[in-house]
Amino acid sequence: MRKLIMWNVITLDSYFEGMQNWDLSFHEVIWGPELEKLSLEQLHSADYLVFGRVTYEGMAAYWTKAEGENAEIAELMNKIPKLVFSKTLKTADWNNST
Repeated sequence: MRKLIMWNVITLDSYFEGMQNWDLSFHEVIWGPELEKLSLEQLHSADYLVFGRVTYEGMAAYWTKAEGENAEIAELMNKIPKLVFSKTLKTADWNNST
């Protein structure tokens, strides 16, 4: 049996995103070496990434184009097999997605 780990960045007052979908600019406030290290450790140990449709579409749009300082995380995000749960998504085109 595998472990399921939920990984979210949320403020203490339950702020998850801005006024628009995928307005995650507040993530820049907390992102740094410690969170990057934790992210890489978890990605290196992950067998799968699990998403709902909306998160899948946002993550695919971001990580397929990410480069620079996020290159190592992007490489892992694009390589790791992904499971998408949706009643409406017709195709899952992001690399290694089912």
